[in-house]
Amino acid sequence: MPALGPEAAYTLLFKSNLADVLLKEGHIHEAEKLQRETLEGMSRTLGPEYSTTLECQSTLAGILNQEGRYAEAEKLARGAFEIAIRSLGPQHAKTLDALQKLGIALASTHRYPEASKLFRDVIEKQKNSAANGNSWSAWYNFAGVAAAANRPDDALQYLQEAINRGYKNADALMADDDLKSLRSDPRFQQLVAELKHSSAKDQKAQTQ
Repeated sequence: MPALGPEAAYTLLFKSNLADVLLKEGHIHEAEKLQRETLEGMSRTLGPEYSTTLECQSTLAGILNQEGRYAEAEKLARGAFEIAIRSLGPQHAKTLDALQKLGIALASTHRYPEASKLFRDVIEKQKNSAANGNSWSAWYNFAGVAAAANRPDDALQYLQEAINRGYKNADALMADDDLKSLRSDPRFQQLVAELKHSSAKDQKAQTQ
């Protein structure tokens, strides 16, 4: 069996996974360097529109967000999002991941209206799509961004989208500090109550 080589797909995937481990251990600069090398290799070997390349690009954007390098993060995330929405569609998990990283970069530079417009556009595209993704985590995180920007209407819309996609933990919803600005809103309280009722019904059905 021939050697895989430094830019073989498996080698690059291993490097990307190692970068994730470094990031989780708090070695953010080492993770960035390794993820950047991986992205460059994937772009050459697999092409910039390959789904794994897009995932790597979004991950690197997330690392740059954590480092406070928002302009570079925005550029990478926007590029990944534009390619993903064209090649994978608005409901794909990798599209949502790129959108999430882009939204964080925009929100971090206080460009909340632009971030919210992106989120709303994707919701509308998904409503008109025959397929429906099941990734609730991105929409939940969008809600946190909108709540921090004091945009409760958007935040509640994103939370509803997260629930539609499978989010079920009403207690965690109430305890989330990112959403604390919504706690006194009757619409948020109603959403939590409905989620608790739905969860109770599901638990009862499972025991019968």
